[in-house]
Amino acid sequence: MIWLLVAVEAAALWGMVWGGSGTPWPAMPLWAVAFAAYLAAAGCAAGPGRAASTRRRIWTAGIVLRAGAFPAAPALSEDIYRYIWDGWVQSNGVNPYAHPPSASALEELRTAWWPLINHADVSTIYPPGAQVVFALLASAGPAWWIFKLGWLAADLLVARLIDRLSSGRSVLPLLLYLLSPLVVVEVAWSGHLDPLGVAPMLGAVALAGSTAVPAWRSGALLGLAGALKFAPLAALPALWRLRGPGALAAAVLVPLLLYVPYVGAGPALFDGLRTYADIWAFNGGLYRVLERLPGHPDLAKWIGASIVGAVACRAALRRWPLERALLWTIGSALLLSPTLHPWYLLWILPFACLSANRGWLLFSGTVFFAYAGRDAYLGTGAWPEPAWLAWLIHGPPLALLAWDGWRGRRPQGFARRESVARGEERREGQDGG
Repeated sequence: MIWLLVAVEAAALWGMVWGGSGTPWPAMPLWAVAFAAYLAAAGCAAGPGRAASTRRRIWTAGIVLRAGAFPAAPALSEDIYRYIWDGWVQSNGVNPYAHPPSASALEELRTAWWPLINHADVSTIYPPGAQVVFALLASAGPAWWIFKLGWLAADLLVARLIDRLSSGRSVLPLLLYLLSPLVVVEVAWSGHLDPLGVAPMLGAVALAGSTAVPAWRSGALLGLAGALKFAPLAALPALWRLRGPGALAAAVLVPLLLYVPYVGAGPALFDGLRTYADIWAFNGGLYRVLERLPGHPDLAKWIGASIVGAVACRAALRRWPLERALLWTIGSALLLSPTLHPWYLLWILPFACLSANRGWLLFSGTVFFAYAGRDAYLGTGAWPEPAWLAWLIHGPPLALLAWDGWRGRRPQGFARRESVARGEERREGQDGG
Protein backbone atom coordinates (compact mmCIF):
# COMPACT_ATOMS: atom_id res chain seq x y z
CA MET A 1 0.00 0.00 0.00
CA ILE A 2 2.85 2.39 0.84
CA TRP A 3 4.36 2.09 -2.62
CA LEU A 4 1.01 2.72 -4.34
CA LEU A 5 0.71 5.93 -2.31
CA VAL A 6 4.27 6.90 -3.23
CA ALA A 7 3.40 6.36 -6.89
CA VAL A 8 0.42 8.71 -6.50
CA GLU A 9 2.64 11.30 -4.85
CA ALA A 10 5.22 11.00 -7.62
CA ALA A 11 2.60 11.36 -10.36
CA ALA A 12 1.17 14.51 -8.74
CA LEU A 13 4.57 16.12 -8.08
CA TRP A 14 5.98 15.32 -11.50
CA GLY A 15 2.78 16.52 -13.12
CA MET A 16 3.27 19.85 -11.37
CA VAL A 17 6.98 20.05 -12.20
CA TRP A 18 6.59 19.18 -15.89
CA GLY A 19 3.59 21.20 -16.92
CA GLY A 20 1.26 21.98 -14.05
CA SER A 21 3.19 24.68 -12.22
CA GLY A 22 0.61 27.42 -12.76
CA THR A 23 -0.60 28.97 -9.53
CA PRO A 24 -3.18 28.55 -8.24
CA TRP A 25 -4.22 26.12 -10.99
CA PRO A 26 -3.24 23.31 -11.40
CA ALA A 27 -0.30 23.39 -8.96
CA MET A 28 -2.42 23.71 -5.81
CA PRO A 29 -4.71 20.69 -6.46
CA LEU A 30 -1.71 18.61 -7.54
CA TRP A 31 0.12 19.61 -4.38
CA ALA A 32 -2.88 18.67 -2.23
CA VAL A 33 -2.97 15.20 -3.82
CA ALA A 34 0.79 14.70 -3.36
CA PHE A 35 0.75 15.80 0.28
CA ALA A 36 -2.29 13.67 1.11
CA ALA A 37 -0.57 10.61 -0.39
CA TYR A 38 2.57 11.43 1.60
CA LEU A 39 0.66 11.61 4.90
CA ALA A 40 -1.13 8.35 4.12
CA ALA A 41 2.17 6.63 3.33
CA ALA A 42 3.60 7.92 6.62
CA GLY A 43 0.58 6.52 8.44
CA CYS A 44 1.22 3.10 6.91
CA ALA A 45 4.86 3.21 8.02
CA ALA A 46 4.18 4.45 11.57
CA GLY A 47 4.43 1.00 13.11
CA PRO A 48 7.54 -0.24 14.96
CA GLY A 49 10.71 -1.27 13.19
CA ARG A 50 10.52 -2.71 9.71
CA ALA A 51 12.91 -4.78 7.66
CA ALA A 52 16.09 -3.36 6.18
CA SER A 53 14.58 -3.98 2.75
CA THR A 54 11.90 -1.38 3.55
CA ARG A 55 14.60 1.13 4.39
CA ARG A 56 16.32 0.45 1.06
CA ARG A 57 13.02 0.92 -0.77
CA ILE A 58 12.44 4.24 0.96
CA TRP A 59 15.89 5.40 -0.12
CA THR A 60 15.15 4.26 -3.67
CA ALA A 61 11.76 5.99 -3.70
CA GLY A 62 13.25 9.21 -2.31
CA ILE A 63 16.01 9.26 -4.93
CA VAL A 64 13.56 8.49 -7.75
CA LEU A 65 11.25 11.32 -6.62
CA ARG A 66 14.20 13.72 -6.75
CA ALA A 67 15.46 12.39 -10.08
CA GLY A 68 12.08 13.07 -11.66
CA ALA A 69 12.13 16.72 -10.58
CA PHE A 70 15.83 17.54 -10.94
CA PRO A 71 16.05 18.09 -14.75
CA ALA A 72 13.29 20.71 -14.74
CA ALA A 73 14.30 24.38 -14.60
CA PRO A 74 13.11 26.15 -11.42
CA ALA A 75 9.70 27.74 -11.95
CA LEU A 76 8.37 28.81 -8.52
CA SER A 77 11.42 30.76 -7.36
CA GLU A 78 14.36 32.55 -8.95
CA ASP A 79 16.64 32.37 -5.90
CA ILE A 80 19.01 29.97 -7.63
CA TYR A 81 19.95 32.69 -10.13
CA ARG A 82 21.05 34.93 -7.26
CA TYR A 83 23.24 32.07 -6.00
CA ILE A 84 24.75 31.70 -9.46
CA TRP A 85 25.27 35.46 -9.78
CA ASP A 86 27.04 35.71 -6.42
CA GLY A 87 29.36 32.88 -7.45
CA TRP A 88 29.81 34.29 -10.96
CA VAL A 89 30.96 37.72 -9.81
CA GLN A 90 33.36 36.13 -7.33
CA SER A 91 34.91 34.08 -10.14
CA ASN A 92 35.49 37.44 -11.83
CA GLY A 93 37.20 38.93 -8.79
CA VAL A 94 34.23 40.94 -7.45
CA ASN A 95 33.08 40.97 -3.82
CA PRO A 96 29.36 39.99 -3.95
CA TYR A 97 28.57 42.23 -0.96
CA ALA A 98 30.02 45.34 -2.59
CA HIS A 99 27.40 45.87 -5.32
CA PRO A 100 23.83 44.75 -6.08
CA PRO A 101 23.41 42.90 -9.40
CA SER A 102 21.87 45.99 -11.01
CA ALA A 103 24.95 48.14 -10.34
CA SER A 104 26.39 49.76 -13.45
CA ALA A 105 29.87 48.73 -12.27
CA LEU A 106 28.91 45.09 -12.96
CA GLU A 107 27.20 45.68 -16.30
CA GLU A 108 29.90 43.89 -18.28
CA LEU A 109 29.35 40.73 -16.21
CA ARG A 110 25.66 40.43 -17.08
CA THR A 111 24.66 37.15 -18.71
CA ALA A 112 21.65 35.74 -20.55
CA TRP A 113 20.12 34.65 -17.23
CA TRP A 114 20.84 37.97 -15.48
CA PRO A 115 17.21 39.23 -15.95
CA LEU A 116 16.01 36.26 -13.86
CA ILE A 117 17.75 37.54 -10.72
CA ASN A 118 15.15 38.67 -8.21
CA HIS A 119 15.53 41.94 -6.29
CA ALA A 120 18.50 42.89 -8.45
CA ASP A 121 18.67 46.30 -6.78
CA VAL A 122 19.40 44.74 -3.35
CA SER A 123 22.85 43.51 -2.30
CA THR A 124 23.15 39.86 -1.42
CA ILE A 125 21.75 38.67 1.91
CA TYR A 126 23.55 35.31 1.97
CA PRO A 127 26.19 34.70 4.67
CA PRO A 128 29.86 34.01 3.87
CA GLY A 129 29.69 30.21 4.11
CA ALA A 130 27.12 30.22 1.33
CA GLN A 131 29.25 32.63 -0.69
CA VAL A 132 32.24 30.30 -0.54
CA VAL A 133 30.13 27.45 -1.90
CA PHE A 134 28.62 29.69 -4.59
CA ALA A 135 32.13 30.58 -5.76
CA LEU A 136 33.23 26.93 -5.85
CA LEU A 137 30.18 25.80 -7.82
CA ALA A 138 30.35 28.75 -10.22
CA SER A 139 33.94 27.85 -10.97
CA ALA A 140 32.61 24.57 -12.37
CA GLY A 141 30.14 26.51 -14.51
CA PRO A 142 27.41 29.11 -13.85
CA ALA A 143 24.53 26.70 -14.49
CA TRP A 144 21.53 25.93 -12.31
CA TRP A 145 21.93 22.18 -12.66
CA ILE A 146 25.45 22.31 -11.19
CA PHE A 147 24.15 24.19 -8.16
CA LYS A 148 21.21 21.81 -7.78
CA LEU A 149 23.61 18.86 -7.76
CA GLY A 150 25.38 20.42 -4.80
CA TRP A 151 22.14 20.93 -2.90
CA LEU A 152 20.94 17.40 -3.69
CA ALA A 153 24.15 15.93 -2.27
CA ALA A 154 23.57 17.89 0.94
CA ASP A 155 19.90 16.85 0.93
CA LEU A 156 20.79 13.15 0.86
CA LEU A 157 23.34 13.72 3.62
CA VAL A 158 20.54 15.25 5.71
CA ALA A 159 18.50 12.08 5.13
CA ARG A 160 21.46 9.94 6.23
CA LEU A 161 21.88 11.98 9.41
CA ILE A 162 18.18 11.72 10.20
CA ASP A 163 18.41 7.95 9.87
CA ARG A 164 21.44 7.95 12.16
CA LEU A 165 19.80 10.18 14.77
CA SER A 166 16.73 7.95 14.79
CA SER A 167 19.08 5.05 15.65
CA GLY A 168 17.49 2.85 13.02
CA ARG A 169 14.61 1.93 15.38
CA SER A 170 11.97 2.97 12.86
CA VAL A 171 11.88 3.83 9.20
CA LEU A 172 9.31 6.56 9.84
CA PRO A 173 11.69 9.53 10.31
CA LEU A 174 13.58 8.57 7.15
CA LEU A 175 10.35 8.17 5.19
CA LEU A 176 8.97 11.48 6.47
CA TYR A 177 12.04 13.27 5.16
CA LEU A 178 12.92 11.41 1.96
CA LEU A 179 9.35 11.39 0.69
CA SER A 180 8.50 14.92 1.82
CA PRO A 181 6.90 16.81 -1.09
CA LEU A 182 8.32 20.05 0.31
CA VAL A 183 11.89 18.79 0.04
CA VAL A 184 11.36 17.43 -3.48
CA VAL A 185 9.85 20.69 -4.73
CA GLU A 186 12.10 23.17 -2.91
CA VAL A 187 15.42 21.38 -3.39
CA ALA A 188 15.26 18.99 -6.36
CA TRP A 189 13.12 21.36 -8.43
CA SER A 190 13.51 24.93 -7.16
CA GLY A 191 17.13 24.43 -6.10
CA HIS A 192 17.14 26.10 -2.68
CA LEU A 193 20.42 25.84 -0.82
CA ASP A 194 19.00 25.14 2.65
CA PRO A 195 20.09 21.47 2.98
CA LEU A 196 23.65 22.76 2.73
CA GLY A 197 23.17 24.41 6.14
CA VAL A 198 20.80 21.82 7.59
CA ALA A 199 23.42 19.05 7.17
CA PRO A 200 26.10 20.58 9.48
CA MET A 201 23.34 21.59 11.91
CA LEU A 202 22.30 17.94 12.23
CA GLY A 203 25.98 16.99 12.45
CA ALA A 204 26.25 19.32 15.45
CA VAL A 205 23.23 17.61 17.01
CA ALA A 206 24.78 14.18 16.44
CA LEU A 207 28.01 15.23 18.19
CA ALA A 208 26.51 17.40 20.92
CA GLY A 209 25.16 14.42 22.83
CA SER A 210 28.50 12.61 23.02
CA THR A 211 31.06 13.54 25.66
CA ALA A 212 33.59 11.34 23.86
CA VAL A 213 33.81 13.95 21.08
CA PRO A 214 35.62 17.28 21.73
CA ALA A 215 33.07 20.00 22.40
CA TRP A 216 34.52 22.36 19.81
CA ARG A 217 33.54 20.02 16.98
CA SER A 218 29.82 20.31 17.59
CA GLY A 219 30.29 24.06 18.02
CA ALA A 220 32.20 24.36 14.76
CA LEU A 221 29.48 22.47 12.89
CA LEU A 222 26.75 24.66 14.35
CA GLY A 223 28.80 27.72 13.41
CA LEU A 224 29.21 26.38 9.87
CA ALA A 225 25.44 25.93 9.62
CA GLY A 226 25.01 29.52 10.82
CA ALA A 227 27.49 30.70 8.20
CA LEU A 228 25.18 29.31 5.52
CA LYS A 229 21.99 30.76 7.02
CA PHE A 230 21.81 32.45 10.40
CA ALA A 231 18.87 30.50 11.88
CA PRO A 232 20.84 27.84 13.86
CA LEU A 233 22.75 30.51 15.79
CA ALA A 234 19.61 31.02 17.90
CA ALA A 235 20.63 27.85 19.75
CA LEU A 236 24.03 29.22 20.86
CA PRO A 237 22.94 29.69 24.51
CA ALA A 238 21.80 26.07 24.66
CA LEU A 239 25.06 24.89 23.09
CA TRP A 240 27.06 26.85 25.67
CA ARG A 241 25.15 25.26 28.56
CA LEU A 242 25.47 21.79 27.08
CA ARG A 243 29.09 21.77 25.89
CA GLY A 244 30.74 24.77 27.52
CA PRO A 245 32.65 27.84 26.35
CA GLY A 246 34.85 25.93 23.90
CA ALA A 247 31.85 24.89 21.82
CA LEU A 248 30.44 28.41 21.96
CA ALA A 249 33.77 29.94 20.89
CA ALA A 250 34.03 27.57 17.92
CA ALA A 251 30.45 28.31 16.85
CA VAL A 252 31.11 32.04 16.87
CA LEU A 253 34.59 31.86 15.36
CA VAL A 254 33.67 29.86 12.24
CA PRO A 255 31.29 32.43 10.70
CA LEU A 256 33.54 35.31 11.75
CA LEU A 257 36.53 33.75 9.98
CA LEU A 258 34.46 33.10 6.88
CA TYR A 259 33.52 36.79 6.77
CA VAL A 260 37.19 37.85 6.65
CA PRO A 261 37.65 37.52 2.83
CA TYR A 262 34.63 39.80 2.31
CA VAL A 263 35.34 42.64 4.75
CA GLY A 264 36.59 44.75 1.84
CA ALA A 265 32.93 45.56 1.17
CA GLY A 266 33.04 47.80 4.23
CA PRO A 267 29.67 49.16 5.39
CA ALA A 268 27.97 47.47 2.43
CA LEU A 269 28.69 44.06 3.98
CA PHE A 270 25.28 43.96 5.65
CA ASP A 271 23.27 46.22 3.32
CA GLY A 272 21.23 43.35 1.96
CA LEU A 273 20.42 42.02 5.42
CA ARG A 274 19.34 45.45 6.62
CA THR A 275 17.02 45.80 3.64
CA TYR A 276 15.61 42.32 4.29
CA ALA A 277 14.99 43.05 7.97
CA ASP A 278 13.47 46.49 7.32
CA ILE A 279 11.27 45.87 4.28
CA TRP A 280 10.61 42.19 3.57
CA ALA A 281 7.21 40.84 4.62
CA PHE A 282 5.52 37.80 3.11
CA ASN A 283 3.24 35.09 4.46
CA GLY A 284 3.68 36.14 8.08
CA GLY A 285 1.56 34.17 10.55
CA LEU A 286 1.55 35.32 14.16
CA TYR A 287 3.46 38.39 13.03
CA ARG A 288 0.30 39.61 11.31
CA VAL A 289 -1.51 39.44 14.65
CA LEU A 290 1.25 41.34 16.46
CA GLU A 291 1.37 43.86 13.64
CA ARG A 292 -2.13 45.05 14.59
CA LEU A 293 -0.97 46.19 18.02
CA PRO A 294 -0.85 49.97 18.43
CA GLY A 295 2.50 51.67 18.95
CA HIS A 296 5.83 51.78 17.16
CA PRO A 297 5.87 50.40 13.59
CA ASP A 298 8.55 47.87 14.59
CA LEU A 299 6.77 46.76 17.77
CA ALA A 300 5.77 43.41 16.23
CA LYS A 301 9.39 42.67 15.28
CA TRP A 302 10.62 43.60 18.77
CA ILE A 303 8.03 41.38 20.43
CA GLY A 304 8.87 38.49 18.11
CA ALA A 305 12.60 38.84 18.70
CA SER A 306 12.01 39.00 22.47
CA ILE A 307 9.96 35.80 22.43
CA VAL A 308 12.63 33.97 20.42
CA GLY A 309 15.26 35.26 22.85
CA ALA A 310 13.19 34.04 25.79
CA VAL A 311 12.88 30.59 24.22
CA ALA A 312 16.65 30.50 23.64
CA CYS A 313 17.29 31.45 27.27
CA ARG A 314 14.85 28.84 28.56
CA ALA A 315 16.54 26.19 26.41
CA ALA A 316 19.86 27.14 27.99
CA LEU A 317 18.61 27.35 31.59
CA ARG A 318 16.79 24.02 31.33
CA ARG A 319 19.71 22.41 29.51
CA TRP A 320 17.57 21.18 26.65
CA PRO A 321 19.30 18.79 24.23
CA LEU A 322 20.51 20.67 21.18
CA GLU A 323 17.90 19.20 18.82
CA ARG A 324 15.08 20.28 21.13
CA ALA A 325 16.60 23.74 21.49
CA LEU A 326 16.88 24.08 17.71
CA LEU A 327 13.31 22.88 17.19
CA TRP A 328 11.87 25.52 19.50
CA THR A 329 14.18 28.44 18.76
CA ILE A 330 13.98 28.08 14.98
CA GLY A 331 10.33 27.13 15.25
CA SER A 332 9.38 30.20 17.27
CA ALA A 333 11.36 32.39 14.86
CA LEU A 334 9.45 30.96 11.89
CA LEU A 335 6.08 31.40 13.57
CA LEU A 336 6.83 35.03 14.47
CA SER A 337 8.73 36.06 11.36
CA PRO A 338 7.28 38.71 9.02
CA THR A 339 8.59 36.58 6.14
CA LEU A 340 7.92 32.87 5.79
CA HIS A 341 8.78 31.44 2.40
CA PRO A 342 7.91 27.74 1.99
CA TRP A 343 11.55 26.64 1.87
CA TYR A 344 12.19 28.14 5.32
CA LEU A 345 10.38 25.10 6.72
CA LEU A 346 13.31 22.95 5.53
CA TRP A 347 15.17 24.08 8.67
CA ILE A 348 12.54 22.68 11.01
CA LEU A 349 11.49 19.64 8.97
CA PRO A 350 14.29 17.27 10.11
CA PHE A 351 13.32 17.79 13.75
CA ALA A 352 9.65 17.35 12.87
CA CYS A 353 10.56 14.05 11.19
CA LEU A 354 12.66 12.86 14.12
CA SER A 355 10.01 13.71 16.71
CA ALA A 356 6.94 12.94 14.54
CA ASN A 357 5.74 16.45 15.38
CA ARG A 358 2.30 16.58 13.80
CA GLY A 359 1.92 20.35 13.73
CA TRP A 360 5.19 21.04 11.93
CA LEU A 361 4.65 18.17 9.51
CA LEU A 362 1.24 19.60 8.63
CA PHE A 363 2.84 23.04 8.24
CA SER A 364 5.23 21.57 5.64
CA GLY A 365 2.12 20.94 3.53
CA THR A 366 -0.02 24.02 4.13
CA VAL A 367 2.91 26.42 3.64
CA PHE A 368 3.02 25.58 -0.06
CA PHE A 369 -0.28 27.40 -0.58
CA ALA A 370 1.64 30.65 -0.09
CA TYR A 371 2.51 30.24 -3.78
CA ALA A 372 -1.16 30.70 -4.73
CA GLY A 373 -0.63 34.37 -5.62
CA ARG A 374 2.43 33.88 -7.78
CA ASP A 375 0.67 34.10 -11.15
CA ALA A 376 -1.05 37.32 -10.07
CA TYR A 377 2.31 38.71 -8.96
CA LEU A 378 3.93 37.93 -12.30
CA GLY A 379 1.10 39.68 -14.08
CA THR A 380 0.59 42.74 -11.85
CA GLY A 381 3.68 43.08 -9.64
CA ALA A 382 1.53 42.72 -6.50
CA TRP A 383 1.32 39.43 -4.55
CA PRO A 384 -2.22 38.99 -3.13
CA GLU A 385 -2.38 37.61 0.40
CA PRO A 386 -6.07 37.39 1.35
CA ALA A 387 -6.95 36.75 4.98
CA TRP A 388 -8.66 33.43 4.21
CA LEU A 389 -5.46 32.12 2.62
CA ALA A 390 -3.41 33.13 5.67
CA TRP A 391 -5.87 31.21 7.86
CA LEU A 392 -5.60 28.17 5.59
CA ILE A 393 -1.79 28.21 5.70
CA HIS A 394 -1.23 28.99 9.37
CA GLY A 395 -4.43 28.09 11.18
CA PRO A 396 -4.48 24.24 11.05
CA PRO A 397 -0.80 23.69 11.96
CA LEU A 398 -0.90 26.32 14.73
CA ALA A 399 -4.05 24.73 16.14
CA LEU A 400 -2.43 21.28 16.07
CA LEU A 401 0.75 22.57 17.71
CA ALA A 402 -1.32 24.24 20.43
CA TRP A 403 -3.49 21.14 20.93
CA ASP A 404 -0.53 18.79 21.26
CA GLY A 405 1.15 21.25 23.62
CA TRP A 406 -1.96 21.57 25.78
CA ARG A 407 -2.42 17.79 25.89
CA GLY A 408 1.22 17.40 26.86
CA ARG A 409 2.04 15.23 23.85
CA ARG A 410 5.80 14.78 24.13
CA PRO A 411 7.61 13.94 20.88
CA GLN A 412 8.57 10.30 21.33
CA GLY A 413 11.81 10.50 19.36
CA PHE A 414 13.13 13.34 21.50
CA ALA A 415 11.99 11.73 24.74
CA ARG A 416 13.78 8.48 23.88
CA ARG A 417 17.07 10.21 23.01
CA GLU A 418 16.90 12.44 26.09
CA SER A 419 16.42 9.33 28.24
CA VAL A 420 19.44 7.70 26.63
CA ALA A 421 21.49 10.86 27.19
CA ARG A 422 20.53 11.00 30.88
CA GLY A 423 21.47 7.34 31.24
CA GLU A 424 24.90 8.05 29.74
CA GLU A 425 25.39 10.97 32.14
CA ARG A 426 24.52 8.78 35.13
CA ARG A 427 26.93 6.07 34.00
CA GLU A 428 29.70 8.62 33.51
CA GLY A 429 29.03 10.01 36.97
CA GLN A 430 29.22 6.53 38.50
CA ASP A 431 32.44 5.79 36.63
CA GLY A 432 33.92 9.07 37.81
CA GLY A 433 32.88 8.38 41.43
